[in-house]
Amino acid sequence: MTELEKQKLLADTGILEFKNRLSLAQEGMSGNAFAKKVGMSEAVIRDYLSGKTYPSLNRLAMIAKKCNVPIEWLATGQGECRLISNKSTQKVVYIPAYQNKPSDNYDPLAPLDNKRTLPFDLNCIKHHNFDIEQLYVFTAKGDSMSPTISDNDTLIINTANLFSFDGYIYVIEYGESFSVKRIQNHGKYFLLLSDNEKYPSIKIDKSNSADEFKIIGRVICILKDLS
Repeated sequence: MTELEKQKLLADTGILEFKNRLSLAQEGMSGNAFAKKVGMSEAVIRDYLSGKTYPSLNRLAMIAKKCNVPIEWLATGQGECRLISNKSTQKVVYIPAYQNKPSDNYDPLAPLDNKRTLPFDLNCIKHHNFDIEQLYVFTAKGDSMSPTISDNDTLIINTANLFSFDGYIYVIEYGESFSVKRIQNHGKYFLLLSDNEKYPSIKIDKSNSADEFKIIGRVICILKDLS
C-alpha cells in the first residue's frame, strides 16, 4: 500500500480526526492532568493531540473507558457520544468575536461587528456552568501553547471566569497584546506558563499583578484549525 493510499484510508475511516475527538474528550484539562487520568505519559498524549502518532487498540480502549466515551466514536467519529449532541437537542447560539488588539477607545466585551459571530451548539460544552452572554470567540496566534492550542485555533472563552485556578488555560492581556497562558499560583507569585517548552515561564509578583496582566476569560473549548 502506497503512502497516498494509507492517507486516504485514514481519512475515509475518520482516524485522521482522532486528535480532535481526543481534544474534546480532554474537556479542558491540562495535558499533565489528562495524562494522569488515562494512565499515560504526557509525552504520549502530546503526540496523540498533535496527530504525530495514534494509540494502539489497548490504549484506545483505556482512554475511552477513562473518559466515558464510546471506543467506536473515539476511533472513527461514528456513533453517539455524550460530548456531541444529536440534532433534536441542539441549542445553537451565535457567539461574538472578542477583539484581538487592545486599544485605548474600545469596549473589551463588545464584538467587532454583528457579522463576526460563530454559530455554536451549547450542548458541546453543557457540562460548564456559564452565562451565555459572557461567552466570546478568540483566535489564538503563535505556537506558545502548542500542541494543545495551535496558531489560528478558535477558542471559546468565558469572560465570567476571572479567577485563576492552577492548570486551566486563560486569555490574558499582558503588556500591549493578548496572550493565551496557563496560570499557576506559586507563593507570592503568579506563573504564566506555555505548553510549548521552548517558551520560558513568566513570573509576576501578586502584589503588582493588577498592573502587569489582566485575565480576560477562561478557555472552555478549543476548535482546531486543520488547514
